[in-house]
Amino acid sequence: MKFLPHTSRLKVGRLLYILFLAFLYPLTAQQQRPVNKKAFQVAEMDIAKKAPRGYESVATVTLNQPLTANETYEVGFWIFGQQLPDQGYSYPIAIFPSNDRERLNRNSLHVAQPLDNAPTLDVKPPPSYATKGYFTFAVRPKKAYHQITVALKNTHSGKSPIDFKKDITVTGLVVRPLPDQHTKRRVAATNKEISSNPAESTPKVLADRTLMDSQKSYTIHQKSVRMALYDPRNIDQDVVTIYLNDSIIVNSLQLTRKKKFFDIELRPGTNTIALHAENLGEVAPNTAAILIKGEKEEFEAVLASDLGQSQFFTLVCEER
Repeated sequence: MKFLPHTSRLKVGRLLYILFLAFLYPLTAQQQRPVNKKAFQVAEMDIAKKAPRGYESVATVTLNQPLTANETYEVGFWIFGQQLPDQGYSYPIAIFPSNDRERLNRNSLHVAQPLDNAPTLDVKPPPSYATKGYFTFAVRPKKAYHQITVALKNTHSGKSPIDFKKDITVTGLVVRPLPDQHTKRRVAATNKEISSNPAESTPKVLADRTLMDSQKSYTIHQKSVRMALYDPRNIDQDVVTIYLNDSIIVNSLQLTRKKKFFDIELRPGTNTIALHAENLGEVAPNTAAILIKGEKEEFEAVLASDLGQSQFFTLVCEER
């Protein structure tokens, strides 16, 4: 190239640069695609956004990657309601996908459609337990969305008997792509068959409590680990018992802001760690942060339980 005139060397150099960009672009575009299509993670729990007129927001979460257009996603979560001493209440549930600086609007209701029939938070007064359920929605975005807001439709004409921001708790929110239409129809048919058979649909129980799967699962590569417990929210005298599989490993511990550590031994394969509420504290439900520390790995799950249900997460032990 040194024998070419200066202008010719510039043209050759530009051509080589264009060819380099043409080669690099497909790699760059491929790297920008979401790498995890199986499940999304909740990157942050934000202050609930202001809902459209007639709705009350109870929780907003930011995802680690956006919901993209022309895809269909399933959004599922547990929702708890605070009991009132002398009355109950009922509110239909809705979700609103949005972006950071975007106002919530009713058009989002067409983007997010419930997979459950008329999803509603029904809470009865004592002595019944606080009623809640696991609810799912199908989200079909027309553009990218980074946030999901869970809201309740306010059906009271006057003042509501509850404080929506303080008395309602949303936990265990999971987002994952839905399968194709044929698979969804098969799943729906299977679910319908199971729901019609009470023997098959009986939930698992532990210590007379229904077990609720938080949909959180972690893998650790050693059997001997440290576990820490603390209250991540308001310090309201929550007392908890922790089960590892079907055995008690922490009995009737009152939670504080300060972490309390325990040494535990996992079994090879799948383990479950469940939060058993001994009381409801000053504000239901009973919540606890559970920290698992290994030599090189660390995980944390926030669980919520009441006097009828115990939430759990899964810890898979794969020794190297």
